[in-house]
Amino acid sequence: MLAMAVLSLRRPLAGLASAGLLSGAALMSALLVPAPVLALPEAEVSAKLDTILLLMAVTDKGQPRTVAAKIDGRSVKAYLAAISIAAAEEITAGKRYGLDPKVAKGLRFAPVSLARFNMLLGPLLKAKPKDLGVIAPNPAQMAVATTLLVAQNVPAAQARQLAVLQPMIFCPEPGLLVSSNEGPDKGKQFVPCATEAEFVDTIVQRAIKESPKIAATKPKVVAIPLNSFIAFLRKEPESRVGKLRVMPSGRMVNLIQQISGKQPSTRAQPATSPEAKPADR
Repeated sequence: MLAMAVLSLRRPLAGLASAGLLSGAALMSALLVPAPVLALPEAEVSAKLDTILLLMAVTDKGQPRTVAAKIDGRSVKAYLAAISIAAAEEITAGKRYGLDPKVAKGLRFAPVSLARFNMLLGPLLKAKPKDLGVIAPNPAQMAVATTLLVAQNVPAAQARQLAVLQPMIFCPEPGLLVSSNEGPDKGKQFVPCATEAEFVDTIVQRAIKESPKIAATKPKVVAIPLNSFIAFLRKEPESRVGKLRVMPSGRMVNLIQQISGKQPSTRAQPATSPEAKPADR
């Protein structure tokens, strides 16, 4: 069970989209930029990235694999990953990055977290700065991402470009402060984000239905390009970003459980409390 209140993040999350018009290849630069002194500790940033699940192209030994690709019109060596199963299927079908069809069809993927992807690629990209790390967005989220970005005052052409180039993180705005009523995280509060817009929208709609106080704030779902989300975590004060948490994709969790031989689980849907109160600012 989850109880909800409203949290002010001060800086609107929707505004992050305007700073996100970078190529998918630019993602790794956001991961490697040093964080300001007052920002969230690096270990906590890594913990937040650890719940963002990817499928990474790997060698027979399970190590990151480079392939010849075309990124932003350039021929480069790239380490590829996908934010969803459908995104990985687009890569293997030769629909992304100008891959040789035989190479694309023969790619093998292994599940990793974004934090792990960052850790593995850091030394590799340092040794070969011209190589790139690229994460393919979920094709099933491109339409809703475009719609949300346009609603966030991103020009339509740029919104479409962002949705095609980068994975999105979807968050409620204003931040809905959720607290768990059970389990090991009982009593802990966080703002739930996700890589799937429908999951966050379920939380928003339930909150509107069950709490008039939350409904009065007119909460909505906003789309944030992944590189902008990472930069936000790393550059903003801990007081502004410490409560953000990206909920793992249920589809990716089930895939990992299937690979490990465990019984797939159903992604828990939140319940809201009509007694929820606005959180302290």
